[in-house]
Amino acid sequence: MSIVLRKVNHFYGEQQALKNVSIEVSENQIVALLGPSGCGKTTLLRLIAGLERLQSGELYLQDKLVAAPKQAIHLAPEQRAIGMMFQDYALFPHMSVRRNIEYGLRKQQEVVKRRNWIEESLDNMGMQGLLERFPHTLSGGQQQRVALLRALAPEPSTLLLDEPFSALDEHLRQQVREETLDVLKKTNTPAVMVTHDPLEAMFIADKIVVMEKGEIVQNASPQEIYNNPKNAFVAALFGPSNRFEVEVEGHKVNTPLGAFAAADIEDKQVAEIIVRAKDIVVHQLENKDQIEATVISVHAMGNETHFRLQLSNMPERVIHARMRDHWQASAGTKVWLSVDGDAAFVFPKASL
Repeated sequence: MSIVLRKVNHFYGEQQALKNVSIEVSENQIVALLGPSGCGKTTLLRLIAGLERLQSGELYLQDKLVAAPKQAIHLAPEQRAIGMMFQDYALFPHMSVRRNIEYGLRKQQEVVKRRNWIEESLDNMGMQGLLERFPHTLSGGQQQRVALLRALAPEPSTLLLDEPFSALDEHLRQQVREETLDVLKKTNTPAVMVTHDPLEAMFIADKIVVMEKGEIVQNASPQEIYNNPKNAFVAALFGPSNRFEVEVEGHKVNTPLGAFAAADIEDKQVAEIIVRAKDIVVHQLENKDQIEATVISVHAMGNETHFRLQLSNMPERVIHARMRDHWQASAGTKVWLSVDGDAAFVFPKASL
């Protein structure tokens, strides 16, 4: 295993930032730590890097124990053979691109050995001829690429990335994501990436670790997390969704969007229901078997149309729907909604 964390708890004063966290990262695997701000993602990354001391539990890197408070073990960051890529790139402004990338190579023979790789990598990223330029003359995307190559130049055992694409505009972000993924796969470098963007995590990661309030909620492949979320929090991560709380009756829940099975939840227990906006079909033609609604607003978003809707059977409730079809609908238009019976995610309501 590239990384093994066991039973890690971490506090800032009386505030617990991590609660009994255990994860494993296999060789050549890319893992995304996904969750909202303050959930413990960056704290976990800093513990792996050695920038903060482990307070409890154990940390193994390449099967070597590098941090264990009970045994008074704490290997310094520079001894962990880890590359780190920061959100703000952290390039040295007084150094050229070449010197920035070569900074982590301590010996001249290491520089000579890696020089061809550096030049080839820059060429593959369309950055030929920039070796002697300084960071302030580069675009944000170019600076990000330089930061990536600097982190990888010493051939680290693992790469840690903290929100690496957040400062880039959407078009450039997608391009740089693809380049980063290509470089990591070509160099067989395992990586742990912090992100709050579910779609980014799905694109780049082999495994996603979803975190909430310092705890791991779900740890699985992107497909498993998307198709079989463990709770309402995970189910609602992937785009607009509609949430209901309903008491179970006869192993069913009756919502304003229809009835859904709740086979594994006891009667009289309150259930949380998530219906993703993409699973609601909006119809223009009246159908008495469907749910009547009125358009509040409609927005064309690229190849999709996003609706905000008011239900006739629950006027105080706003419903979000998202469709790939393009059609002109103005505020006040009557529409009819249908939802597949298998589209809803139904969970026992989480206890506080």
